[in-house]
Amino acid sequence: MRPGIRSRRPAAKKRARRLERGRDLKGHVDLVGLGNLLQLLSMNKTEGVLAVTKGGEKQSIHMGPEGLRLLSSTVPRVRRLSKLATKLSGRKLITPERLKNLLGKEKLLGWSLGQLVFANEQLSSDKIHEALRHQVEEEILDLFVWDKAVFTFEEVRPTRAQLASPLASLTIRADVTALLLEAARRADELQQIRRTFPDDDTKVQKIPREIHADELGEDLVRVDAILPLINGHRTLKAILQASIYPKFATIRAIHKLLTLGYAKARDRSGDTIMLIAAPSTT
Repeated sequence: MRPGIRSRRPAAKKRARRLERGRDLKGHVDLVGLGNLLQLLSMNKTEGVLAVTKGGEKQSIHMGPEGLRLLSSTVPRVRRLSKLATKLSGRKLITPERLKNLLGKEKLLGWSLGQLVFANEQLSSDKIHEALRHQVEEEILDLFVWDKAVFTFEEVRPTRAQLASPLASLTIRADVTALLLEAARRADELQQIRRTFPDDDTKVQKIPREIHADELGEDLVRVDAILPLINGHRTLKAILQASIYPKFATIRAIHKLLTLGYAKARDRSGDTIMLIAAPSTT
């Protein structure tokens, strides 16, 4: 009897895990809409793990009562951010000089943490965590502009291993509606920008002229990091892949340069692309 009893236990455990996990969902982001999915899950107060995959890139987030958490990512810049977060969570004192060196090593000096370095303000763990949280939120928002992506959703609590990620401790927005409104605003802006260069094979080139920082506004820091990538040989796709910023922030900064006449774009045939004025968002 004992062998028979032991052989039935694994099956019973599997049934229990299936009951704990609840319903699983999967599909194409372009068909369902990531915003529609999150809104539905939020309205039903469903807790689970959402994974979005595009090609070789995958990001997993946890939806729970406290908000959203970024559990894991294969995106290179996010992995560098996770590595940085691990170093910043240690006991060693974080000075502006050490933070600058860490950011420079991970090529993240232009991010929110970099602004702390140049602000000449006293560093604190709260300020560092807030800057990290802001950057993680940018990555979650960037999922809404991923096209040709697929998703899976498991109605299950994250494992201890998933929660052990240094970025998983940063809870992002308990109010999902506010996040969806910002995502919708960005989607509208991106749609207008895409009227200028709908093809990722478009090549962008700098125009040799002095750049006036006051014209760039909030895009100044991003433009400074992206300018070296704009050499006339790289395509928009290559620039987006090489940029330290998420897709939306990068393409917005490039469009700003084109609009102000600091850069020009050429299509596959080598013809200069004429800009189409986008309506004001103010």
